[in-house]
Amino acid sequence: MYVFNLKSMGAFPYEQRDKNVLYNTDSFKTRIIELKEGEKLPPGEPCEMESDVIFYVVSGKIGITINKEYSEAEEGHCVISEPGIYQMEAKKASKLLGIQISKIA
Repeated sequence: MYVFNLKSMGAFPYEQRDKNVLYNTDSFKTRIIELKEGEKLPPGEPCEMESDVIFYVVSGKIGITINKEYSEAEEGHCVISEPGIYQMEAKKASKLLGIQISKIA
């Protein structure tokens, strides 16, 4: 069993995002994400995610576009989506838990 205090955890910048992985198996990966206000993830162009994804907003507020559909989520909200083209931007400084769930063939 692993217990993580997401509210008190810090995160490394995007370039070192592998250090933010809390748990990783063949079927899913979890990571903590911190964004400064106005910061985008990924920086630059949107990215294609090949896995199902869950983002839980621990604090702050984000705008997120998935497959050209836009929504906003704030503290306590959870975004769940199938694979697609993703980009998010922090509307306020934000901390999130990101979970990637692999498709099992």
